[in-house]
Amino acid sequence: MELAAETMMELWKAAMRHILMNGRRFVDDDGKRCREIQNLVVTIKKPSSSIDGVRAMRVVRKWRYPSEEELANIMLNKEAGGIYDYLYGQRIFAYNGTLNQIDEYVVPSLQQRPETRRAIVSLLNPLRDLKMGKKNIIGMSLLQFRIIEKRLVVTAIIRTSGFFTGWPANVFQVAKLQAHVARQLQIPAGPLTTISLAAHIHDENLEDIELVLGKDVVKDAKE
Repeated sequence: MELAAETMMELWKAAMRHILMNGRRFVDDDGKRCREIQNLVVTIKKPSSSIDGVRAMRVVRKWRYPSEEELANIMLNKEAGGIYDYLYGQRIFAYNGTLNQIDEYVVPSLQQRPETRRAIVSLLNPLRDLKMGKKNIIGMSLLQFRIIEKRLVVTAIIRTSGFFTGWPANVFQVAKLQAHVARQLQIPAGPLTTISLAAHIHDENLEDIELVLGKDVVKDAKE
């Protein structure tokens, strides 16, 4: 399934409606009831609008959603994660404590060969992540950066994506990184795509989702 929209809010609402109406119902590893769409592809044509989803989530649950600064720090800072199990920035800018995947590989690759399809960033580390019994496995696994029609286009592969709670934050974070790379390449940012291998919504969030989609949409999904 593929969805596209100009802005973050348009796309977010369309994707949540699709998951609610068409998602497979099941109980996940944590014992939570949810609905899921496999391999959901969504594209935001204006990634700068990604901030709107974060702000909307703060209105819905102001007490628990991270600030824009905190989300950006998780993506762009290579230092230790503190209360978090990991920072994306650690794996992007200091993979295994050494490799800066953006400055040492992605940017020079695109500068030397603007048509390359090899400018990727790996976030999953099998030696650290793929252990039996490990509960918190990194969600965003791979990023690809391409120059298409003189704009920087980004695609993110996400292992599992909570489309109400987690996806807005992930999109905002990827858009921040996209802007960072685009500035170095001195080109504008183009569309941003996420491919969610498991795009899901938990039933426990339906009351909050009503504040975004409206009661009628959620009511239809419950029936």
